[in-house]
Amino acid sequence: MNVTIKSHNNAPLNPKAQFPLTIRDMMTAKMASAQKRGLPVPNWLDEKDFLKDSKANPAVAWPMHLFDCCPISDGASCMLLVGEEIAKNFTDDPIHVAGIGQGSGRGFHASPDLTYFYGMSGLTPEDIQFAEVHDCFSIAELVHIEDLGFFKPGEGYKAVAEGATRLDGPKPINTSGGLKCKGHPVGATGISQLFEVWTQLKGKAGKRQVPIKDLGIGGAHNLGGTGGTCTFTILER
Repeated sequence: MNVTIKSHNNAPLNPKAQFPLTIRDMMTAKMASAQKRGLPVPNWLDEKDFLKDSKANPAVAWPMHLFDCCPISDGASCMLLVGEEIAKNFTDDPIHVAGIGQGSGRGFHASPDLTYFYGMSGLTPEDIQFAEVHDCFSIAELVHIEDLGFFKPGEGYKAVAEGATRLDGPKPINTSGGLKCKGHPVGATGISQLFEVWTQLKGKAGKRQVPIKDLGIGGAHNLGGTGGTCTFTILER
C-alpha cells in the first residue's frame, strides 16, 4: 500500500503521467460521486482504508489488487545517444552513461530467492542517488529496490513505510510516478525511465525535482518477461 500511495503522490507532479491523481484524490472523487447520486457515502478513514476496501480496490490476482497494477498504456519515447567525443556537437551540458549492466537467467517462478537475479557492477548502490525501477506491480518495486542493493533483503517495505523512497527521502524511487502511474507502454518504457533520470539530472523536473543538493547520479532499472532478463543503466552528470 505504501508503494502505491507514494507513486500516486508523485504522478500528479508529472504532466505526462497517465494517472495524475493521488489516492486521496480518488477517494474524494468517489465519495462526492456517491453523494451526488444519492448513494451511501463510503466512510474511508484514509488512503490505506480505501485500498483495503475490496469494492473500491478489488483483487486482480491475490495478493495484488487493482491499484497494485500498472495500466494498459500507449506511448512513445526516444533519446539521442552519441559518443562522448562528439557529445559537445549536440549540447554544452551532456549527461554521461556511467555504466550499463544486463543479466539473463531464470524467471521469478524458478528462483528460491526473489532478490537473486541482478547484481550491479561499477558504482556501489550507495552512489545511486535516485532511481526509476520497473514497478509493473507495486510488489515488484519492493523486490527491485532490495535486489539493486538499495535496501537489505526483506527490509524494502520498511524503508518505503518510513518514507525513504519518497521524493524528499534519502533514496527517491520512481519520481515519475513509475509504470504504476506514469504508464507502461512496454516498448517505450525503458527509454521513458531514462528520460526521467535525464530530466532529474538536468534539474528540469519542476515540482517533482529531487531536492538533493549536487544531484549527479541516477539509475534506471528495466525488467523483461518473467524476470529472466534485466538491465540497469547509470547516468551521471
